[in-house]
Amino acid sequence: MKESYNIIIADDHVMFLDGLHNILTEIPQIKTIHVATDGLQVMRLLAHFDDIDLVISDINMPKMNGLELLSTVKEKYPRVKFFLLSMLDDIRTINKAIRKQADGYLLKFADKEELKSGIAEVLLGQQYYSPAVKAKYMEGVFNNKSNQEIKLSKREKEILKLLADELTSNEVGEKLFISVNTVETHRKNILLKTGSKTTIGAVKFAIENGYFD
Repeated sequence: MKESYNIIIADDHVMFLDGLHNILTEIPQIKTIHVATDGLQVMRLLAHFDDIDLVISDINMPKMNGLELLSTVKEKYPRVKFFLLSMLDDIRTINKAIRKQADGYLLKFADKEELKSGIAEVLLGQQYYSPAVKAKYMEGVFNNKSNQEIKLSKREKEILKLLADELTSNEVGEKLFISVNTVETHRKNILLKTGSKTTIGAVKFAIENGYFD
């Protein structure tokens, strides 16, 4: 077991980054804390310093988001641990984090003691997914079967994608060379299949379940 660790923290909100830095200085095992405001800065730091043990990163960041950064770090620096610290608690994001082998995932509204203990576990080679994140994941597992039974046709996906891009039914019809009535029929079928009351609800459902991937 190492006696000290060098880490990188990344967040595009400087005030949050400063607060996180202050909290981490309370962990005696942490020797050096490098700071970045986007994923590309993290990659430059990793290329410059060969003794980084852990990256703690937000997800919503410019230039390279936290999930993209996670994949890149795991590919290029597999020994470096990766801890996500985010406001995002939707099941699709959590599933992606798990698939991409995040070592930790904590929501930003957690208290600092949970943050410190979670980071300590990851530094010791364990995984740490907070109870709130685990609860969301289990909710998704139980709902996954019913979601998988919802099948949108290729045309329905095309129409929903265009509606998500804020095209009107007339514009969708013109783009796909179909009538407005056909667009509306497809839209109603999409709402019925997804159990949504509005097009916005259907778009949200499609995003959360990876229909636009």
